[in-house]
Amino acid sequence: MRFVVDLDNVAAYTPGAHAETVMRDFALERVVKLASNEYPLPPVAGVRERIVAAIDDLNRYPDTYAAALRGALADHHRFPVERVAIGNGSLELLLLLGSALLAPGVEAVIPEPSFALYRTLCDTHGAATCAVALRDHGLDLDAMAAAVTPATSLIILCNPNNPTGTYVTAAAIARFVARVPRDVLVVVDEAYNEFVTAPDRDEVVALAREHDNLCVTRTFSKIYGLCGLRVGYALCSPEVRAAIDVLRQPFNVNLLAQVAAAEALRHQGEVERRRGLNAALRGRLTVGLEALGLRVVPSEANFVFVCLDGLTVPAGEVCERLMALGVILRDGTAFGQPGWARVSVGTRDEIDFFLERLASLAPADGERPGR
Repeated sequence: MRFVVDLDNVAAYTPGAHAETVMRDFALERVVKLASNEYPLPPVAGVRERIVAAIDDLNRYPDTYAAALRGALADHHRFPVERVAIGNGSLELLLLLGSALLAPGVEAVIPEPSFALYRTLCDTHGAATCAVALRDHGLDLDAMAAAVTPATSLIILCNPNNPTGTYVTAAAIARFVARVPRDVLVVVDEAYNEFVTAPDRDEVVALAREHDNLCVTRTFSKIYGLCGLRVGYALCSPEVRAAIDVLRQPFNVNLLAQVAAAEALRHQGEVERRRGLNAALRGRLTVGLEALGLRVVPSEANFVFVCLDGLTVPAGEVCERLMALGVILRDGTAFGQPGWARVSVGTRDEIDFFLERLASLAPADGERPGR
């Protein structure tokens, strides 16, 4: 076959293991999955009813422009509706922006480690990747700005960053955008924004009103609990939205996803409650990990990044050992960080289940290094 892309050099995305598979392979009665950053509770109240009410319309195509959802998002963010794009998850929007902006001879600047699909965007379009290392597990915006060249067409910032959970302020992003040429698109991937407790969490959206080369992407997959329906959105310039609409497939967001997202958006009180609950459980998870002598990166997301050195099992084998004990984590090897793991915030019961099994791999107090 004459593939136009050198597929040998493109890494396929590898998701976390399925709980059912692990349960079968290890003959376990219970498995807790803390690998995929899913919100552990069902969708917010009212969503189920809206989905059921829409089922009888499934013989019709959905609104290709998702007008009702776009209007609801425009009202929610006080953002012009012509600057709102809807996608099959925020990932589809990133893929479409890659199609619009990347090609051989063009370059993207991305952080590393970060979401693995950023590099795949470049590889599938033959574009060069300038991967800028994190500093203290967070985005190094000075180094990323310095990495911009005349060939740069796209910059992606993941905030909070996946897998580290670190957060950069809106003021820092404003300074960064001011340093970037106006014909370079800066995408701020805010997939985990609703979990952020910092008071400036919505200020980058305000920046996007002022800068046509700034695009903010968000998703309903996380705090809204709709990852099974795949719906996300971008707040961007009319020019960027038009490019997305030209490249996307018609009817890219299904009917149930559109009505579910519009309903979920109405329940901001529940979003606030879930944000507080996540912060409390994230704190419980962090305290439990640190009590075992492990180093945890401060996080503003619904996951934490933890160094697994100091257990009775070599750090690179801990995730595999925990899987046999009924806990699925995201091995840091997937991000080029062996010996680390990304741990999603689950329910209190799931966190305690994980910590109990991790404790079985910890040395006795008298055997800990430095004691």
